[in-house]
Amino acid sequence: MKQIIVQSLISSTQTAVMQDNKLIELLIEDNIHKKTKSNIYRGIVKNIKPGIEAAFVDIGFEKMAYLPIKSSDDIKNGMEVLVQINKEAVGTKAPRLTQEISLSGRYLVLIPSNGRITISNKISEEKERFRLKKLVKSLNKENLGIIIRTEAVGCDIDKLKEDFEMLINRYKNISKEFKLGLGPKLLYKELDLDTKYIKDNINDEIDNIIFNDKDKYTEIKTLLSNIDKNYVDKLILEQNKDIFDLYKVSKEIERALSKKVWLKSGGYLIIEKTEALTVIDVNTGKFTGNISREETMYKTNLEACEEIARQLKIRDIGGIIIVDFIDLQKKKYKENLIKKLEECLSRDKRKSEVLGITRLGLVEIARMREKDSIDSYYLSTCENCKSEFSQKSINYILDDLEKDIIRMKEHTNYNNILLEISPYIYNKMIEKYSDSLKKLEKKYEISIEITKTESINQKGEKIIYK
Repeated sequence: MKQIIVQSLISSTQTAVMQDNKLIELLIEDNIHKKTKSNIYRGIVKNIKPGIEAAFVDIGFEKMAYLPIKSSDDIKNGMEVLVQINKEAVGTKAPRLTQEISLSGRYLVLIPSNGRITISNKISEEKERFRLKKLVKSLNKENLGIIIRTEAVGCDIDKLKEDFEMLINRYKNISKEFKLGLGPKLLYKELDLDTKYIKDNINDEIDNIIFNDKDKYTEIKTLLSNIDKNYVDKLILEQNKDIFDLYKVSKEIERALSKKVWLKSGGYLIIEKTEALTVIDVNTGKFTGNISREETMYKTNLEACEEIARQLKIRDIGGIIIVDFIDLQKKKYKENLIKKLEECLSRDKRKSEVLGITRLGLVEIARMREKDSIDSYYLSTCENCKSEFSQKSINYILDDLEKDIIRMKEHTNYNNILLEISPYIYNKMIEKYSDSLKKLEKKYEISIEITKTESINQKGEKIIYK
């Protein structure tokens, strides 16, 4: 059974994809610090750096955005430019921009400046590729750039035409807005992560899509009605319930935040993140097996490949990953191990590459980094020991607080909450998260009191019903 579970909270909207009660993908939309990837802006060029082939552009953010340029590009300081964010700001790095605008529909992607019609590599049947290209070419009178998406398989001309015209109208509206007014401006906001994911991935393999928020349920119901009315029957509303607890997603997330991940065989992974890279150590643990030592280590490594690929996807780990597999002697086993790892990683939409085995026997992987990992949402740096990802973030505390409020309202007659937290967390919450607390009070018609308590360390909180 495959389910999409969308949990809407004040601080975040979290989308879990579950396959046979196992978490295979997790998307987090931070409602306090909204994501900006794929948004389109009118920007003002502020600083051109020919030496690094870059321009820094004001798009209305506190930090200038980074636009790669070529020496042949006609860009000057003070010029207005139409740009799109193609990479989120990560850590101290500014958001990255592109002037090649792309707009995604369900079946097509429009790239006006490109001029080529290309087709998803996942559409392998030559007859279908030819048919789709011919249909799209008949629609594309202005020779605009178009990518035919995997979802277009089997589509007739009417569905493609509807998608194409919607994208053309959207681009015309963006172009019109660009010419109106002066200064930096948001011209187009990408769909929320959950809405975009459902739009792009809904198919007959999805059994249910579950929500705990009526507005989000209604939004997706309207969206799916325009795609295929039969999909509407897959929607389930569990209003104002902790559906991550109800459908056992929370336990899967706790596992994804743990450094130690157990394998079914009794072996385990140790996942350690640093600023520069991620290190994964594979261990046999409790697994002894009834076979030779070499066979035991080989089987543990093969099982680890599946779990490593899954953990990279769930945790959204990007950059350089070093894997210390259990040492193998047989050359054939080593070759099979690399093939297995490449096969597991190939199922992920995010581009990954196995770079080979180092002289020390370590396997190096490069995985495209598009945004911060889930650790950066759930965990933060300890102010005492300065250890990264070692304590609960304020976002995580607020999410847990809201879940407690949901349980309190459902099972008790209490209407007040006392939240005891460390002095450091208290000061941060008062300074930056007061609005979130007010929204919680309004949403659930309760009163929330927060106090600072020296006896509570920075890794937790205490919630008292009153």
